[in-house]
Amino acid sequence: MSEAPLAARPPAQQDPLPAAWPEHLRDLPALIEAAGLVSFDFFDTLFIRPLADAEDAFDILGESQGIAEFRARRRAAQAGAFRVMQQEKRGEIDLDGIYRCFDGLPDAAAIRDAEYVLEQEITLPNPEMIAVFRAALAQGKPVVVTSDMYLRAPWFTALMRRHGLPEVPLFISADRDCTKRDFGALFDLLSAETGVPKERILHIGDNAASDIGKARERGLVAFHYREPRLPPRCKGISPAASLARALIRNHQQEVPPGSLRELGFQKGGPAALGFLDWIAGAARRDGIEHILFVSRDGHILRRMAEQVRPEELPPSSYLLGSRVAFTLAAMTPANFESHLPFLLSGADGLSPAELLARIDVPAPGASVLRDLGLGPETRFRHDQPEPMRGLLKAWRWEILKIARRNRRGLLRHLLELGLRPGQRVALVDVGWNGTTQEAFVAALRGLMPLDVTGYYFCLADSEDARRRRALMPMESLVGPDSVPPGMLAAIHANRVAAEFFFSAPHDPVIGYRDDAGGVVAVEDPGRAPTDGIQAMARELEEGMLDFARHHTGWTRRLGLRADPLGLAMPLLEEMADGSWADHPRLRLVRNFDSWASSANHTMWLTDYAARP
Repeated sequence: MSEAPLAARPPAQQDPLPAAWPEHLRDLPALIEAAGLVSFDFFDTLFIRPLADAEDAFDILGESQGIAEFRARRRAAQAGAFRVMQQEKRGEIDLDGIYRCFDGLPDAAAIRDAEYVLEQEITLPNPEMIAVFRAALAQGKPVVVTSDMYLRAPWFTALMRRHGLPEVPLFISADRDCTKRDFGALFDLLSAETGVPKERILHIGDNAASDIGKARERGLVAFHYREPRLPPRCKGISPAASLARALIRNHQQEVPPGSLRELGFQKGGPAALGFLDWIAGAARRDGIEHILFVSRDGHILRRMAEQVRPEELPPSSYLLGSRVAFTLAAMTPANFESHLPFLLSGADGLSPAELLARIDVPAPGASVLRDLGLGPETRFRHDQPEPMRGLLKAWRWEILKIARRNRRGLLRHLLELGLRPGQRVALVDVGWNGTTQEAFVAALRGLMPLDVTGYYFCLADSEDARRRRALMPMESLVGPDSVPPGMLAAIHANRVAAEFFFSAPHDPVIGYRDDAGGVVAVEDPGRAPTDGIQAMARELEEGMLDFARHHTGWTRRLGLRADPLGLAMPLLEEMADGSWADHPRLRLVRNFDSWASSANHTMWLTDYAARP
């Protein structure tokens, strides 16, 4: 294949370089203007792969071809190719030479061809550097590609054509038998062949040694390109997990930096999709007939199930409810006093009206409060619970009215969802100790018998969780069997982060009201300002859905196996070290916990952060 000649300078009437450049590219316009020729590195500069590490492509190939330990074998073959190269006194290897060095690989030519095709599939234009590439051409600058790679020029030409890019001269080490990385000889050849003096050549690349150090050693001008959202390299992770950590590289234009949408794409989306993959597998194994995604934790999971995984799950519903709604539905005159600790939980600083508002019970008048030794401004103190306990006992019949209403509403809601007595259902919740499942099962007694299994994102290794595990079927993606004890404890200490990511663009459901058209959820907006928290939840959710769509498309296209825990790890790692609380948007979230909210105090989301 003949290479394209050096691009001639087009007519002078060209668009100028963009006036507004990202901060990390701010020096490029002047450098391009001064250059006689612009050279682009290819991999991790002009084009990028959605991988945390370039060699993760070998894991993808091995997985798709069913070859165990393929990554290690492929690396050994490449090392063998370098030895042959040195023996033959050549300057570079190529893909054919690598596969000739494979030991015992059946049908090596077919696997070589599969690698060639795979690299075409996963190597995609880097939007911001393609803009620079086009801008340099628009200025009439001769442009070339200079790359150290064992793939030959036809591979590069085919890929650039595939993505609608103009052909430019290619200086590829496998064709030229010299490299940037060793002695910079490829730069010498570039200058000699184009006739452009080295000092007038601008080379743009990501590698500090070969693209920058060697270019400058050989007298070129070099610009060190650093991807703004390059994922940290992670060794020993699955192809699906590598894709999860790096997918933002190929979708950075869709996702504004520093936004909640970005946070959803990078952290929340992988965790939710991993959890959903785990749920799908557990449901098949357990013979689940219906999945109940409990509000609010299940909102994004239900949307993801409908939009991304509709064929992989049994029938599912969004169950309006919460620990509060279910506990009230289970409350009767006989067990009322045993529920007093729950009704007083998290109530520090609340007034009598606020204490009752969070269960949708109207407060008594001032005269009743006076008779109980209380006033409208009285504040609950956990070390002096008796005044408020007295209020709850005196107001028990009003509370029990709401309990009966919730009980009727829950039954009607279950019937409206199409549930039938005796069905095997999964109750999906974020975690952490099984209290919501326990309340739901208690509310079902005498109402509708269901065989309930709890599926959780994370279960703590606590005495309460162990006690409930002994009484009810409960499983989790993250728990004592999947992560080390110290990490699990740190995740549990930072549980509010997961609760925020798995929240919903509506207030917590604390009960039910009958309506002519069906059951209406009663929501608790809290008693303090939240500064648009529902809009934040929507933005976060959209980023999570963006991720799920893209990741699912890639995994199906490449035939990758699911890795639920691996996908969840980016969020789990930030929870474990408390770094989630450093995000500037999360520092603006206040009064997220409606149950504990009060006009008398403000609770910032980051107040709940626990550092190691």
